[in-house]
Amino acid sequence: MMAKKTKSRHALCSKLILFALASMVLGSVFLDQLTKSLAEQHLKVWSDPDNLRAYQGKRVRLLTIGTEPEFESKDPRYLSFSFNYVRNQGAAWGAFSDLDDNIRIPFFYIVTLLAVCLILFYLKTTPPNHLLARFGLTLILSGAIGNVYDRFLLGYVIDFLDVRWAIPLPFHLNFSINFFPSFLDFLNIKVNTATWQYDFPNFNWADSMITVGVSLLFYDILFLENKRK
Repeated sequence: MMAKKTKSRHALCSKLILFALASMVLGSVFLDQLTKSLAEQHLKVWSDPDNLRAYQGKRVRLLTIGTEPEFESKDPRYLSFSFNYVRNQGAAWGAFSDLDDNIRIPFFYIVTLLAVCLILFYLKTTPPNHLLARFGLTLILSGAIGNVYDRFLLGYVIDFLDVRWAIPLPFHLNFSINFFPSFLDFLNIKVNTATWQYDFPNFNWADSMITVGVSLLFYDILFLENKRK
């Protein structure tokens, strides 16, 4: 009798966890699409319906610590957060966005669908008691669905969160990494003698969920897996 009650409780608990994870995916995708729709309405200045690459967005500064110069400064020091409308036709951080459309479009369709299927597989095969791993996979799935929906519906992903900084260094450096091609431009970094200045690639809510989910997975693998063993 007790065994049946325990089994019934476990089954109910598993259903509740699945319901919570599904609700999390739906809520995250809804919030992602809502924020992108607002960005499209309020941050896009103009666009050419016949050319997805022909558009103009505006940047709205929300928070700036220090003074962000309008033009390149010798020794800037600031941290800024803004809304800035950008169409990302590539992968994360705009990688591969310069590829020819005949290659880029089918490539990203196939890759994104495979990624969603892979995430669903790992989510299904992850043991129910690995709650942090399942939570991380759910966040990754919600972010992937949000960006996949954009890619199929619009042909691009809307990015609107903009973070930039110029951080003083305790020592003097003067170097630049500028040998990556244009489709990997986000890897090119410039550091002057006193400050690390960087414009982080624009992102969105879905990207944030993917980043948090991957971080939780790494934490689960590095710190919790050994304890379970």
